[in-house]
Amino acid sequence: MSDIFILCSKFINKTIKGMIIVNLCYIIKSFSQIDLLRKFVKSNINIIGINSISELKDDYLLVISNKDSDFNEVMNKLTNALVWEELYNYFYDYSLDRYMKNYDFYHLKYSLKRALKPDNEAIAVGSSYALFGIEESVLNFPCVNLSLASQDIYYASVIGKYAISQNNNIKKIFIGTGYYSFYNDLSLSQGGELMRLTDVYYPIFKDKHNCKELPGNNSWISFKYEIFDVEQILDFFSNNFFEESGGRYFAGTRDRFKSRIVFGEKKDAKWFELDDSLKEKSAYERADSHNKAIKYIDSYKENINIMNSFVSFCNERNVKVYLLVFPGTKFYKKYLLKEYKESYASALSLISGEIRFIDLDEFCVFDDKDFVDMDHLDEGGAVKVSWIINNLN
Repeated sequence: MSDIFILCSKFINKTIKGMIIVNLCYIIKSFSQIDLLRKFVKSNINIIGINSISELKDDYLLVISNKDSDFNEVMNKLTNALVWEELYNYFYDYSLDRYMKNYDFYHLKYSLKRALKPDNEAIAVGSSYALFGIEESVLNFPCVNLSLASQDIYYASVIGKYAISQNNNIKKIFIGTGYYSFYNDLSLSQGGELMRLTDVYYPIFKDKHNCKELPGNNSWISFKYEIFDVEQILDFFSNNFFEESGGRYFAGTRDRFKSRIVFGEKKDAKWFELDDSLKEKSAYERADSHNKAIKYIDSYKENINIMNSFVSFCNERNVKVYLLVFPGTKFYKKYLLKEYKESYASALSLISGEIRFIDLDEFCVFDDKDFVDMDHLDEGGAVKVSWIINNLN
């Protein structure tokens, strides 16, 4: 494939005021992908339709399909021809790789577009609890789930304000939390968690909250092809990938089971299949990681103010706010600090606006088969949550 781009560089024939000018040709009667070709190339490229290769000048570059009846003859005669299918496949593979390696960014980017459509009535935001725990297809009203792993109260409010301010038809918002959520600040986290700002939230919202310096991402080399608009091509393919999934986060090879938290050696076993000793150990380690957040008092106070402001924002626009605490397995709840539930209640008492609080554990309908790991719901559990949501006032 690199030979193709070497070939492209040879036919950059002139420059006007620093702008590269290229004459890119296609045979009118036999090339049917002209509209897509126009999307793939930069705006300064001259795309010229010709009737036959006899019109092709030495400094012109031809794009031809391998389905062209004269393909073999043309390729034998010319050294300045690009094969459309090779170009398409190259950029498809490149885009798919990018899409899967920054899946959350693309999912949120295109889900936001869905949320802004006039037929949408509700959104869900919040942590992975809401991502795993709400099944859109079961809801009896149009809703777009914009929650992601490690999404804190601040970015949930940023997303909520973005969607609600641009879509007056949104009348409900569901905020998914755990009892420790008021102590979380993604922008003050470290390592892989902080990379979510670099990879997901900052590219979309240009907002790094309390982060002083974003970590760099050197995973991708920026392509600077003189002819092809790589970012536009990437957007074209990644949007198609998103639409092919039906806008669902868990689709294809990316399902809840593969996205769950794995502890212990039994990596292929479902949660309810594990013996109690392994469940205990896994749940303790998970809860212990959450219990460490109890010391972040400043974040707790700030998140109360953020929630207060956001609820006021929603109330002013007649958007109902539902604050959900998602269930955990009995093993996880055993080790999670009891203080969290008390401090959560204290936080709620300081929110002055109208808010509907739902502790999903109180419905007593969840068992081990409803969980994919120690504190995330499997599809069956998500269906139960969605049934409960359908019956909320």
